[in-house]
Amino acid sequence: MSKRKPISGRTKAGIVFLTLTLGFGMIIIGALIRVIWVTGDDWRAKASDSMSRYIPQKASRGNIYSSDGKTLATTIQECDLYLDFTQKIEPNKKDKSKMDTIKTIVDSNYRWSIIRKKDKKSGKIKYDTVCYRDSVCIILHEAFPGTSVDEFRRILDRHRDSTHRGCALIKRHLPYSDWDRICRFPGWRRAVVRMVDDREVIHYKRFKTYGNMAESVIGFNASYSNDIYSGLEGYYDSILKGQDGKVLCRRLTRGTWLPVGRGSIVAVEDSLRTDSIPGHPVIDGKDIVATIDTRLQDMAHYSLEKSLRRYGSSAGCAILMEVSTGNVLVCSSLVLDTNGNYRETPNRNVPLTDLYEPGSIFKPVLLTAMYNDTSFALDTSMLLPVGVKTFSKNSQIVKDHGVPNATYPLWKAVAISSNVAFCELAWRYYGNRRDTLLNQVKSIFPYKPMQVDIKGPEYVGRTNTLRYDNNFLRFCYGYTSSVSPLRMATFYNALANGGRMVKPRFCCAIIDNGKVEELPIQYIHEQICEPKTAETIRDLLVGVVEGGTGDNIKNETYAIAGKTGTAETAPGSPLSNVTFVGFFPANNPKYTCLVMMRDVRHVFGRNAAPVFLDIADCVVSLDKDLDCRPTLEKLAEKYAEKGGSIDDPPTVSKAPQITVRRAYKRMGLRFANITKVGRWSYYRDADSTTAASYEPYKIPTGQIPNCYGMTIRDALHLCRTVGIDVTFEGYGKVYAQEPKARTPLAKTNNKVHLMLKP
Repeated sequence: MSKRKPISGRTKAGIVFLTLTLGFGMIIIGALIRVIWVTGDDWRAKASDSMSRYIPQKASRGNIYSSDGKTLATTIQECDLYLDFTQKIEPNKKDKSKMDTIKTIVDSNYRWSIIRKKDKKSGKIKYDTVCYRDSVCIILHEAFPGTSVDEFRRILDRHRDSTHRGCALIKRHLPYSDWDRICRFPGWRRAVVRMVDDREVIHYKRFKTYGNMAESVIGFNASYSNDIYSGLEGYYDSILKGQDGKVLCRRLTRGTWLPVGRGSIVAVEDSLRTDSIPGHPVIDGKDIVATIDTRLQDMAHYSLEKSLRRYGSSAGCAILMEVSTGNVLVCSSLVLDTNGNYRETPNRNVPLTDLYEPGSIFKPVLLTAMYNDTSFALDTSMLLPVGVKTFSKNSQIVKDHGVPNATYPLWKAVAISSNVAFCELAWRYYGNRRDTLLNQVKSIFPYKPMQVDIKGPEYVGRTNTLRYDNNFLRFCYGYTSSVSPLRMATFYNALANGGRMVKPRFCCAIIDNGKVEELPIQYIHEQICEPKTAETIRDLLVGVVEGGTGDNIKNETYAIAGKTGTAETAPGSPLSNVTFVGFFPANNPKYTCLVMMRDVRHVFGRNAAPVFLDIADCVVSLDKDLDCRPTLEKLAEKYAEKGGSIDDPPTVSKAPQITVRRAYKRMGLRFANITKVGRWSYYRDADSTTAASYEPYKIPTGQIPNCYGMTIRDALHLCRTVGIDVTFEGYGKVYAQEPKARTPLAKTNNKVHLMLKP
């Protein structure tokens, strides 16, 4: 029997290898089958997650536009500049230093040294980088000239040992363009840090195009790290900020994620269709249109600042409203800061937050309440006492400033702002029913917060009890009541609107995807008085400007109805709050304006009127729909009323002869070549057949000269020839001066203030 040959070791090894190969092959095939058909969906989902994912994305905040089409607030990128100086140098196999990324911070023109150190404790060789800091500081100084080289050197030294931070903070709040320019310096890209403490150095900030102008209306950011705003930004925050969501991103090399897009998010009837996209959609914020007009706001801001600085006021405001809509075209709120500058400040919007005793501008409120009372009839011709009067043994004496004891009709008492006359009215008809008068005033005046569309504090107006005689009498001329300037402007706006009180608003429209949605007009009171009553009080307020306490802004172009107000901050205090409020044009009111200055010394309400006039003149020059704008036809009618013609030669009330002769020569008119008379001369009117002639003007010795009718150039020259310092306000020709002409110089400290108007 033949024996089988034993299986050789090589064969056994082949069999084992084949068995293992087949076994592993079957396992691999089984795994493939399992991956493809059993767990394939899970693995494909994981692969998709590693290559694409939804990353949180912040929505873009909407812009705020002005009513004249300018951008008031928008979002910009802002950066913090960090430089990394703490990277280590490691030796290579030949014990030489490697090229380090920090060495590329500057090109070969600037020196960086790599030094070799020996640790005294361990004895190991260490390498470090020594930057010639002056080179870096010079580069930074060239990029930011406002910071010196020494200042950058101190910054680098301060952060030299702060290796735990990993970088040095060079500057905060840089515009993205400046930060990107630093990154593009030769060799600087790797040294500029992009992430600090797991936060990006690039962040978004609200930028106000016009700086501090109207910032109280636009809104302040209460926190640098959080989007907490006041003003329009805070009130319309839900509309402006939009909705944060998630954006589909695809992974690129080096862990960079690139947004694929926001998918097919489609807006359908103010809703979003996101069926094809999982996650949350990103909805950008809508834009809003503020009622502020930048042209008028700019004029009011600087005119108000000039007056506040002149009188040393602690704060002030200027408000301009449209009568029919309540749109606030101007809202300037200036407060004196610790540096002596007037700025708009957070948490104090003077027109809304400041409560003060209004003074005489409260008298039309009292008069309106009396006209609404049907138990008696008021007549503007009724006679009332003025001057000084005592009404009871428990009351103090009531006085009128600069008014003799006499009897004036009501219309004249309003014009001169008589306290005694209004106390007489109230004492005569409401002495025994004071609560009735108080309730009537509260029914027409907005003491309660109006809840305007600005986020911020707005306090409740208040008034003291009228039980005591002194409180009752002081109430009649604007004391014992605390109101805000905006509420007072709202009341006068109602008088201009025929008794209909419109709610002030600071936003008039919302822009969504290019579509402008106008916001509706809201009303506080449908009718605070009869239209006839409003018209009567309007005529009384015209008399204030035409021949009363506000006559310093009287002009021939358009009529103004207004009221002056002065209120002491405390009994016997030298400081007062002064106000001028009114509307124009008086025959057909279209705009209401209020100017208020706080804590001024020895100044009356008429001193706030020039700011009112500056704003009104600017409005009239810009509003083409006003019928009071001067035209050739109106000028011709004006000349005809005076018995002249628009073609008559121009006249000069007072000017240097050489200037008048030069002007006449250029216009081809005849003039008398008189050189022997004084330099300053009156011009005698000449017709087309008579040459111009002059009468000498003699400068009074030791007295203030008469500058009336002069331009500021001529007035300055005249006053300085006799050693008088001049200050002035307005533009055009001199219509008033303080002190008056022929006042002895010894009483004036050689100073004169001129007031000009067109």
